[in-house]
Amino acid sequence: MADPEPQIAFQRRWPAPGYTPDHVPADLVRPFDVANDPESLRCPFSVISKLHDGPRTFWNPDNFMFGGTWVPTRAEDIRFILGRPDLFSNRFEAGFSGLMGEDWDLVPLELDPPEHTQYRKLLNPLVSPPVVAALTPRVIERAVELIEAVLPDGECEFMDAFGRPFPVGIFMELMGLPSDMTDQFNEWEFNLLHDPDMAVKAQAASAIRDYLLTLAADRRANPIDDLTSKVVTATIDGRLLDDDKVLGILYLLFVGGLDTVASSLGFFFRHLAENPEDQALLRAEPERIEQAVEEMLRRFSVVMVSRQCKVDVEVGGIQMKAGDWINIGDAFASLDPHEFENPLKVDFDRKNVRHLAFSFGPHFCMGSHLARRELVVALREWLARVPPFRVKEGEIPIAHGSGVFGVDKLVLSWA
Repeated sequence: MADPEPQIAFQRRWPAPGYTPDHVPADLVRPFDVANDPESLRCPFSVISKLHDGPRTFWNPDNFMFGGTWVPTRAEDIRFILGRPDLFSNRFEAGFSGLMGEDWDLVPLELDPPEHTQYRKLLNPLVSPPVVAALTPRVIERAVELIEAVLPDGECEFMDAFGRPFPVGIFMELMGLPSDMTDQFNEWEFNLLHDPDMAVKAQAASAIRDYLLTLAADRRANPIDDLTSKVVTATIDGRLLDDDKVLGILYLLFVGGLDTVASSLGFFFRHLAENPEDQALLRAEPERIEQAVEEMLRRFSVVMVSRQCKVDVEVGGIQMKAGDWINIGDAFASLDPHEFENPLKVDFDRKNVRHLAFSFGPHFCMGSHLARRELVVALREWLARVPPFRVKEGEIPIAHGSGVFGVDKLVLSWA
C-alpha cells in the first residue's frame, strides 16, 4: 500500500557503494556482486538463482554501478514494480549522460508516463511486426553469409564469427551506420556496459555521444532511408524533436542494438553445444524452434534494470522509502522457483514460459519483435546448415555477469 506523498526530487546520482540507509533492517542487508563472482565466468544465472533461497527482497550495499539498492527476487514483486510507473520511476535509470556530467535522458527508457507514452507511440512503428517481416529476408541472408564463411573451417569462435556480427550487422544497416566501424562500436559498447572502471565507462559514453551527434547532424542535412533519418526528421505535435531528445533516442537504439541479442545468442548456442540431446531435438523438429527460443529467453534473461521509489511503498512485505533505488535482474523473475519448476533446466516442453527477458509493463522492450526474429533465424539456419556442433575439446566457455550478462568466449567445433 503506497502513501500518496511525499513525492521526491529524483536524484541522478546513486548512493555510493557500501551505503545502507537507517530504515533497512540489518537482517536484510546482503552484499551481492554478480559482476565479480568467480562463478559468473561460467554462469551468472546460477549465481542469481542461489539468492532465491534467501530473503524475498534484500538490500545490496555493494552494487558496483548503483551503490546501495534493494534487490527483489520474486517474479510477483518484480512485475508489480515494473508495472507501476506511478510508484516507481525510470528517470536516470541508465545514467549514461550523468557519466559525462550532462542532463539528458535515454528516450523513451528514462522517461515516465505520460511523456514516455508520447515517445513510445512515435518509435513503436519503426520496429513493428510489419517492418520486421519486411526485413526478414535480409536477416536470413546475413545469417547464411556468416555461416557459410566459417562452415568449411569445422570450427569457430562463435561470438566473433556470428554471435556479435549477425545482430550487430542487421542493426547497423537499420541505423545507417558504416560497417567499417563495427569493431570500434563494439569496443565502445563493451566498455560502457561491462568495464568496472568508471573512467573507462565515461570515456566510452562520451565517444558514443560525440559520434551520434555528428551522425544526427549529417542526417539532418542529408536524410536517407534509415532509422537515424527517421528519428531526426520525426515530429510531435508538428514540431521536430529537440537535440536532447534526438540524442536520447539514438543513444538508446545504439546501446540496445549492439548488445542484447548477441548476449542471448552466446548463451543459447553454448547450451545447445553442451546439450546434444536438445540440439538433436531441434534438428529433428525445427517447428519447435520458436518455442525453444522462448524457453531459452526465460532461462537466459540477460538484462538488469533499475527503478527509484517515487513514494514510500511496501513491496512483498518490505517497506521501501521514497528515493530508494531498486536493482532488478530480469533473471530473478525468469528463474523464480515459485513460478517455474526446476527453473535452471532448459525444458522445451515447458508449458509456462512467462519470462521477463524483455521486461514488463510500459517499458516492455520495443525491439522484441526484431530480437525474436533474429534468434529464430539464427537457430534455424545454423541447425539446417552446420553439422552437430559442440564446445571444442580443451576450450572453456567464458561468460560475464556485469551490465548485460553475456558470453565472451565460445569456441565451437563440428565434424
